[in-house]
Amino acid sequence: MTALLLDHAAPLLTEAKGAIVDLWGVVHNGVAAFPASLDALARFREGRAAPVVLVSNAPRPQQLVYQQLDRLGVPRGLYDAVVTSGDAARDSLAGRAGARVRHIGPPRDLPLFDGLDLRLVADMAAADLVVCTGLLDDEVETADDYRDELEAARALGLTMVCANPDRIAARGSKIILCAGALARAYEAMGGTVEWHGKPHAAVYHRALDLLGTAPDQTIVIGDGIETDIPGANRQGIPALLVTGGVHADLWGDPPDAARLRQVLDEHGLKVAAAIDRLRW
Repeated sequence: MTALLLDHAAPLLTEAKGAIVDLWGVVHNGVAAFPASLDALARFREGRAAPVVLVSNAPRPQQLVYQQLDRLGVPRGLYDAVVTSGDAARDSLAGRAGARVRHIGPPRDLPLFDGLDLRLVADMAAADLVVCTGLLDDEVETADDYRDELEAARALGLTMVCANPDRIAARGSKIILCAGALARAYEAMGGTVEWHGKPHAAVYHRALDLLGTAPDQTIVIGDGIETDIPGANRQGIPALLVTGGVHADLWGDPPDAARLRQVLDEHGLKVAAAIDRLRW
């Protein structure tokens, strides 16, 4: 392994012909975009038109993520495409025409179902499957608030489609719970979960197809040791870990190199390098 901690990502990024870049924690925090990250993406593409695919575990169709990036001031010229866990989930749900769905998640995620031949039901007993996109109030609630509903689904033998595998995410300065936290709780009860998004293979295959690059020619940039880095490792794609994201409390901010290596070893993860914030 080269030097674990980098001050600047340029030496690593210039070796890659394409990039798969996480959104939350790398490009923005849900509230504001990071200027240094935008500069790094611009320089990565400068003079060689290197392709960039943004990958998000947002449980919504990609067009809504495009709109969010526009609102946050992320220029469309910095990336070529967006791949979301929401789109992966939609592809699966499209094959369940006529199914009755109990949706667990906030109203803002309802566009996930637009145009699909599904019927949303309020009563778990009337459902054919559960689709989880998150918690109704992700800044206050925990998985325990959903225990009775999850137990009811498990007793009925319902499959849960998880449209966002993230367990936690950083929104501004707050850590919030995501759909992955409920899906993990459901699995722990003995329920069956169908996962869509990072770290699972389909989104990486889609991103590589859009990039047109081989895994060893590509770099994954992400802050998640439960999603981004495991996904990259499984697909044989070199990874740059952004340590100042959602897991910063595990190794400090700025990170302690020894503690960072220990955490990575404990999780069986490999990275090409790490940097506190994405910067060229």
